[in-house]
Amino acid sequence: MSLLLNGAKTVTIAGTEMSCIEIYTGESYTLPFTFTDSGGTPINCTSWTLDTSAKFYTADNITYSSTVTDQITIGNLSLDSPQPSTGAGTYSANLTAAFTTAASGLGYIYIPANLTGGTGSPNPTPVIALANSAANTTLVVVTLGVTRTDALSGKVDYNREPIGMIVRFQ
Repeated sequence: MSLLLNGAKTVTIAGTEMSCIEIYTGESYTLPFTFTDSGGTPINCTSWTLDTSAKFYTADNITYSSTVTDQITIGNLSLDSPQPSTGAGTYSANLTAAFTTAASGLGYIYIPANLTGGTGSPNPTPVIALANSAANTTLVVVTLGVTRTDALSGKVDYNREPIGMIVRFQ
């Protein structure tokens, strides 16, 4: 099973390859996706359920290759502490993931405009105030959780699909 996220670049963070989208503070995004098999055929996801969560990190340096257009180098990544929370110990209440056509594996992840900007309680999201700077950039790893019943074993499988969001001030 693979997750194809429209409009994403591929980035490797700590050895893990993931889709990555660059966004700006105060903007919201609906990111369409498709689940496909190894041959690229859409998967029927009718009985699947989705959930989302997010982890916030600070990168002290992000650079873009002048020769390889889809290469991003992220330097000195550290997990923010405390993590932003909307009251349930997680930021996930502000994220949305759903299928639009489950039989064809089509769906979306919604990233709200308040991903950064000091919103949320008891632990607010980070405030980004450095215009046009690669220093002190927030990286948010949004995780799409997928619960489905395995066709062979009949057991319930749960896996996580990480998606990186590089957040910039605009």
